[in-house]
Amino acid sequence: MNYNKKAVEKYSPATLISSLSEHVKNGTITVPEGFNHVAAINSAMYLLTELTDKNGKPALEVCTKKSINYALTKMVLLGLNPLQKQGYFIVYGNELQFQPSYFGERALATRAGISDIVAVVVYDGDEFVVQYKDGYPVITHTYYGGEKITHAYCLFTLPNGRRAGEVMTFAQIVKSWARSKDPQQKIHKDQPDEMAKRTVTRRALKPYINSFIGEDEAPESLNENEDVQVIQLEETPEEKPEERPVEQPAAQHSQPNIGKNTEIPF
Repeated sequence: MNYNKKAVEKYSPATLISSLSEHVKNGTITVPEGFNHVAAINSAMYLLTELTDKNGKPALEVCTKKSINYALTKMVLLGLNPLQKQGYFIVYGNELQFQPSYFGERALATRAGISDIVAVVVYDGDEFVVQYKDGYPVITHTYYGGEKITHAYCLFTLPNGRRAGEVMTFAQIVKSWARSKDPQQKIHKDQPDEMAKRTVTRRALKPYINSFIGEDEAPESLNENEDVQVIQLEETPEEKPEERPVEQPAAQHSQPNIGKNTEIPF
């Protein structure tokens, strides 16, 4: 792969690739089955040649070699590929950081043994009741649709077979969106239902994938900092999360097939 010549003069991944390949070969580090760490690094380099800091300077020139190596290594250890929209890079001063995206977090959750991940939006015309049993929500949701979103929830199955999930009010979701780097929040306004599903899903899965991400992850508020520059790979809904078929009333919003008077036990 051809990289930006000037950027490569500052940083080349060749040594890192060689070192990681040796570790993988010797078994001193492991990557997910089928994950090509060399291809992932090459993909990352393609993106990094386009990334600049707040002053418009190339990230590969202003960031320290140590932080670039660390960010790329973290990406490899997580087994995520940025060209598959599983993560993005952040310039923070002279440091480069890597963060999993929505799709990356879903991939990490799946590798952790979490399955049957589904997100649902609740409208003001729906009947929606949440009770809690042993700390887990028990949801009864009858879908009728409406004009306004009131809640969103995410359900999934843990490795032990138990159902778990998270419920957020739309006010909580909007507050989370306020941290977006895009002041116009065009995608949030154009497709609030899809973005609400993403938000509640990320919040629901976060406690279960923290061990994959590590404690050194940048705080959620990082994107508010003016020193931060991000390659955002989620400006449009690249693909919808897997959803169950739905029987749709005319002129109503899309929903998974939850049916009427359906209790979802945990």
